Amino acid sequence: MKLNHMRRMKGVPTMQRHRIALVASVLTCMIPFAAMANNQNPNLNWGYTDFMDAAIAGSGLVFNPKIAFYHAGSLRDGDGDSLPGTNKLSLTAFSPQLIYVGKTELPGHLKWGAQMMGTIVSLNADSSLGLEAGNGMLGDLCFGPFVGRAHSLAKDWTFHWFGEFDIYAPIGSYDEDAAFNAGANFWTFEPFVAMTLQMPHGFEFSTRQHLTFNTRNNDYVNPGVTGDFAKHDLKAGELWHFNWTLSKSLDFISPMLRLGAVGYYGQQLSNDEVDGDTLSDSKERVLGIGPGLQYVHIPKGAKAPSVIFNLKSYWETGVENRGKGNRTVFRMIIPF
Repeated sequence: MKLNHMRRMKGVPTMQRHRIALVASVLTCMIPFAAMANNQNPNLNWGYTDFMDAAIAGSGLVFNPKIAFYHAGSLRDGDGDSLPGTNKLSLTAFSPQLIYVGKTELPGHLKWGAQMMGTIVSLNADSSLGLEAGNGMLGDLCFGPFVGRAHSLAKDWTFHWFGEFDIYAPIGSYDEDAAFNAGANFWTFEPFVAMTLQMPHGFEFSTRQHLTFNTRNNDYVNPGVTGDFAKHDLKAGELWHFNWTLSKSLDFISPMLRLGAVGYYGQQLSNDEVDGDTLSDSKERVLGIGPGLQYVHIPKGAKAPSVIFNLKSYWETGVENRGKGNRTVFRMIIPF
């Protein structure tokens, strides 16, 4: 999803657009709180990964599909206040991912591999401010290599980690006249490290820490910010965001069943820029937290690899320059 500061107007003749530009400028002064950045890449990992996150599977191919449902009941400005009127956003996203883990190890017992993930998104907006969703459904392509390993610390204590460098290629759908889009229309580079600590009695703690760097969107159209309908350069600021999980196996039911608390947090570190000028009060922030459940299915006879299913829901709070809502994610991990 993607939302910019003020209303985007579709299907408006050129002469009328010049008149509306003046109206947009007036509205910007009259409604100073009707401003919301949310210019980050809409395809980032918000709560997709969780339980035993850094434990790398055995060698070969792994299919890792994810389905996310998100509904924002309000849109928040830079002060965390709701935009005036009714402003809602709903989306359903399907993100199939293919992961390859090498059969040989690098020096230091490092496992290595690479991943590729695409996204198909259905967006729906209901906005008193006239904010609209683009019709395109194709999200950006994400790919990147990784290395990692496990360290045995003591009895029943194991530390897993892997580092990855992801690249988001802007192949997704983008409509400059829409407020919400499936694609970002800029490149994103995102290194991250995932860590898992396995503890006695079936406990584990996992986190995935990301740093996000963006290139420029050269097709930014927003009269509420620029005062015209011309295309401008927008650069979203650097972002730090992470997922985390604290879970325990439910041995009294099945050691294959795991219950935990899950969450994500994001804080933009620098303001956005338009044509090289800083866009004040444009940093995004969000905190999501909720419950999660995971089950590992082991086929009879163990002739086929185990399949992992997990389901989690997040409720958001402390939101600035984004939608505020709830997110539910269903994920499968299917080794070949």
